Amino acid sequence: IRAVLSGCTVLLLGALALRCVVMRRYKGPDAGELRDAVNSTLPRWIDVLGLLAVLATFARLGAQHAAVFGIDVAPSGESLSALVFRAGWGRTWLVALASAVTVTWVAPRLRRNTTAGWATLVGAVLAFTVTQPWSGHPAAAAQPMLSIAMQFVHVVGAGGWLGSLALLTFVAVPAAGRVNGVGAAGADARIAGLLRAFSPTALVFATLLALTGLATAWGNLGGVASLWQSVYGRTLALKLALLAIVAGTGAYNWRRVLPSLGQSNGSAALRRSSLVELAAGVLVLVVTAVLVATPMPGE
Repeated sequence: IRAVLSGCTVLLLGALALRCVVMRRYKGPDAGELRDAVNSTLPRWIDVLGLLAVLATFARLGAQHAAVFGIDVAPSGESLSALVFRAGWGRTWLVALASAVTVTWVAPRLRRNTTAGWATLVGAVLAFTVTQPWSGHPAAAAQPMLSIAMQFVHVVGAGGWLGSLALLTFVAVPAAGRVNGVGAAGADARIAGLLRAFSPTALVFATLLALTGLATAWGNLGGVASLWQSVYGRTLALKLALLAIVAGTGAYNWRRVLPSLGQSNGSAALRRSSLVELAAGVLVLVVTAVLVATPMPGE
């Protein structure tokens, strides 16, 4: 459930980064038509992600009920009320549910491409994002507000990098091939323009992810030895190794694949390397879901 919630969060943030940052930076051929094509497809992804976030949020309530009251206790009005309305966890859960429902409500209205609709989505996604650290390890830290803020920025970094990469691959790149029905050379020129717009954006968000991740990891580990002497440390090391694969593949895309666009195998090479990068990114989310539920070395 945590992995699904993390995936929804990262992809929703990625949708915002793609639309509000990458597509605004795009200066390649057919800029207006490509933006319109992306804006017409992106709301469908946001709608599905919002619905999935609602379902996962309800599933998390069931899991939390089992964790607190035991798997043999059936949910009742009294137990659910105690969990949702008389516990700090419940207040966070209500914010998550309200923001996820808002995403599903506003998604169909995004096709009108109004500022109000996208502003509402930004607020709902950021609210949904902050509920992830608010109900995890950071909330129990010695300085909870600082820890929650650090983890919030960490997740935003993941969304701006990995989330926007996913939607660039599955939304923007296919749209670049459809615009005006231009041939392969025209599509490659648009894809190259998308990558040039994405690369500096990814670098900024990846830097946020790395800096906040290192600071959080150092505070949670309490020492370098915990990296191999504790379950938390070994899980974190696995996450770092997977992130290195993601970063290495991204650097390969930038240095080797981008210059090859326009050649016979350029687009195919981009698809292959992007899928490797995204597959490693999915594994990062799964490992992170395990990590946030793993006791830290000091616990």
